[in-house]
Amino acid sequence: MRGVFLLPAFLSCGLWAQPAAPVARWWEQEPLRLLDLVTSLGDIAFRPPAELAVRKSRQFYNSEHLDIMGMRRGLDDQGFFFSSKVAGRSNRDYLREYLPEARRRGIRVMIYFNVHWYTTDFGEKHPEWRQIREDGSPLTGVYETGTDFCVNGPWREWCFQVLRDLCAYPIDGIFYDGPIFRADTCYCRHCQDKFRKAYGRPLPSKKERTGAGFKDLMEFQANSLADFLRDSNRIIKSANPEIAFYMNGGVRGANWATARFNRVLVPEQDLLGSEGGFISGDLTRVSLWKPGLTARLLETQAPGKPRVIFSAASHKPWTFSVLPEAELRLLYAGSIANAASVWFGITPFEFDQPEMKTLVDMNRFLAANGRYYLGTRSEARVAVVWSETTASFYAGADAQMIDIDRVPSRSEVGNLEGEFGGLSEALIRAHAPFDVIDDVTLEREPLARYQAIFLPNVACMSQTAAGRLRDYVRGGGNLFATFETSLYDETGVRRKDFALAELFGVSAEGKIAGPNRWDFMKPVAAGGLLSGLKREMIPATFYHVRVKPQGGRALLQYTQPLAGRYDGIPGLSDDPALVTHSFGQGSVAYFSGDFGNLIAGFHVPELLQVAENALRILAPPPVRIENAPGSLEVVLRSQQQGKRLLLHLVNSTGEMTRPIRRVMPLYNLRITLDQAGDAAKLFTLVRPRPLAWQKDKAGNLQFVLPRVDEYEVVVFER
Repeated sequence: MRGVFLLPAFLSCGLWAQPAAPVARWWEQEPLRLLDLVTSLGDIAFRPPAELAVRKSRQFYNSEHLDIMGMRRGLDDQGFFFSSKVAGRSNRDYLREYLPEARRRGIRVMIYFNVHWYTTDFGEKHPEWRQIREDGSPLTGVYETGTDFCVNGPWREWCFQVLRDLCAYPIDGIFYDGPIFRADTCYCRHCQDKFRKAYGRPLPSKKERTGAGFKDLMEFQANSLADFLRDSNRIIKSANPEIAFYMNGGVRGANWATARFNRVLVPEQDLLGSEGGFISGDLTRVSLWKPGLTARLLETQAPGKPRVIFSAASHKPWTFSVLPEAELRLLYAGSIANAASVWFGITPFEFDQPEMKTLVDMNRFLAANGRYYLGTRSEARVAVVWSETTASFYAGADAQMIDIDRVPSRSEVGNLEGEFGGLSEALIRAHAPFDVIDDVTLEREPLARYQAIFLPNVACMSQTAAGRLRDYVRGGGNLFATFETSLYDETGVRRKDFALAELFGVSAEGKIAGPNRWDFMKPVAAGGLLSGLKREMIPATFYHVRVKPQGGRALLQYTQPLAGRYDGIPGLSDDPALVTHSFGQGSVAYFSGDFGNLIAGFHVPELLQVAENALRILAPPPVRIENAPGSLEVVLRSQQQGKRLLLHLVNSTGEMTRPIRRVMPLYNLRITLDQAGDAAKLFTLVRPRPLAWQKDKAGNLQFVLPRVDEYEVVVFER
């Protein structure tokens, strides 16, 4: 099936009259508190079933991913601890013993089924099942020890039989870890035949990541995964419609290697989940707000379906480790504050550790207050765009990928992860509630609810998206865009000029300047977006597009390049850095450099101030907080058509290092809610107490919040 890549047909359903809401399924009735003990890497039956179920229940988990297949060095047919027609060895039927114990204690059991990592020996027994690299060799080295199979080959029938065998038990769900393709797969004969039949030509190369050929390849692989999920779900639902089904979905990153494009795959699933809480390596370089940013994107990609953020209790790459309590609490809080359920992967080594008390406390809190987390909607007036298209097609996209699929960036210019992360961090530090939207939103979904849209190097953009943004600004919307936004089409082919040149008030001169290692920008205007900037010289962005004003007004200008850091005081160049322009009833601010990337790397105060000014001018936040550091994340949501407001505050104020071992409490925060009306009730959830409130001269509601530890929720009922 062609022509549906990233624009599945279900998106058009909003144009039709909606039927009455169906009865909520079990996975829609309360926020999920999911546990996975990752026993697949060790002993499946490491505790008696009743004892294990009791321990999980006492830790307030209401659901789980149950590992019931041994998976040392990958999955095969030898480690099934349930009855299956394709089992290569008969083991203890632990599943049959465990299910009634879990059910007795109110725990919903979803089976963890790894469909992307198999032992090399098992692969050698089934060569026709394996994914094949572009050079014709079978895939090896998956998690260093294994291989993987292809959804378009005969392995799918083996997988479907395992599904039928599992669904013969009274389980509550199936979770697929995978399926995925790889950065250099799949070129098996089954994929080649299927692609040739659909497209009339051979499979294109994954090495050429631009143009229509690569777009067709991405479309083909994403639709292949969707076909596999659809067939899986039919088998599951035919056995029992009350069995939930979902997979380990696409990340907020570069999904081109795996083809896990959530917009294509979510119609075939009951929930949408992603590894937004897996943190690894040097944590000082990892966003404090990663879970929340991922949860916001999932909400855009799966409207109306439950979302789950998968968090690992360990500090990767050390699987058998555990993060400090403060980090665990922040992972949890960042997920639920942004309307996602939580899943924690905890090895049996950590199940009894003292750090688990933190998760027990959070589980207990969510169990007691679940009604405040169901059926909520965002009240953000601002949106930041995460461009899946740019992450896939843009030559400079150094976007996050899962470890096993990391490939070298094709260019150091235009780090998409840095640009998005830096700009998002600037907005969070300015205490602005915001949504994360994507390319499909720009092309197909309503934009008018947002006062401003931020475009962090959305380099690859279709004419359709550009046209809708033009209409949005003409009608009174505002934009803040950076670097090469709209300079490439949706397949990564560079244009002669920005598709949004008319909005930016500049034209591209066709060249990228940089790297600017020790160079500067200089204000050439005052006030407005530059309010509060007092320095004459501001560190320059690493790179910038050479542009020429075409009706836009320059506020910042790059200086002449210096031959060395002590090469005198530079004069102005002809290159604008920050340009403002009016279009129709709206306003546009365009930054020609990689604005967010410089914030991500160096947290330049002047650029943080520019972002804060942009918010204040283009879309004043509905919440204002005095006495709060920039490390406080603010999320504003509502229930009951706005009758109840929910102000979530996630406090990441640590001791200037990560992992964070201790969060500094915040005291006596003075909070203003603009135009909120009168409060019938105003109270907190984490430290339960009623709050007194008053009105300021403008009629806005004001109150003082005595204390915030890692997390607090203020409930405002009209």
